[in-house]
Amino acid sequence: MKKTTSKDVLHALNILIGFFLFLGVMFFGVASGITFRLFFIGFWVNFVLTLIYRIYQKDDRFRKAIIILRSVAVTILLLGILAPLTLMNFRNTKLMYPLKRFCYGYGVYSTNFNNDILPESLPKKCDNYMFITQGSFPAQDYHPSAYLAFHTDTGTLEKYEEHFSLLNDTELKITHMPDKEKYVAYDDSWLKCPEELPQHVFQRLEPEHIHNFEKAIIYTHYSKGCMLDYNSGLAVFWY
Repeated sequence: MKKTTSKDVLHALNILIGFFLFLGVMFFGVASGITFRLFFIGFWVNFVLTLIYRIYQKDDRFRKAIIILRSVAVTILLLGILAPLTLMNFRNTKLMYPLKRFCYGYGVYSTNFNNDILPESLPKKCDNYMFITQGSFPAQDYHPSAYLAFHTDTGTLEKYEEHFSLLNDTELKITHMPDKEKYVAYDDSWLKCPEELPQHVFQRLEPEHIHNFEKAIIYTHYSKGCMLDYNSGLAVFWY
């Protein structure tokens, strides 16, 4: 019976890494664009690792290169798994906002991401925080979305208003509440949703975010936008 050597164990580890990289592309790749790109790179890293490992088995060359490539492959595997998990979780964790924004913006949208819509960082006063991010899924009439909402101070709202007023192709809208007779027979909850606010945004808001939005203002940038309500201090962003 052939004795198992350390090379055999390492060879099995290489095969295991390659298998999980392939599995990750099939499973997590549909949930996050960043995952697909990471695993694509990881696939080629593992391919080169396999070629070099054959040389290493024969004459013990490229040992350091194998260690480096294996470390890179494992790192890519972990990042590829963590990226979609970050997108789908941490809805109310403010510390995760920069990472979630990065995974959503540069992982899902990449170069098409508009940095001007979602704030780069959260303000000092940030209560009732909520940030929902969605990944990319291969489905008809589906596109990933992000929903950010929190209560803040008047000064921060004024900064957001000035920022959006200077953006190109941005439209300012004054909110109008829906006609009661139009919704009373359907669903009274929609009476609290301004006509200018997309219903899919209103659906994502939590109970503590719902106020009287009669004097709120809305800036729209194509299908993206921001609602600012000075009465309650609420800021809502959607992408």
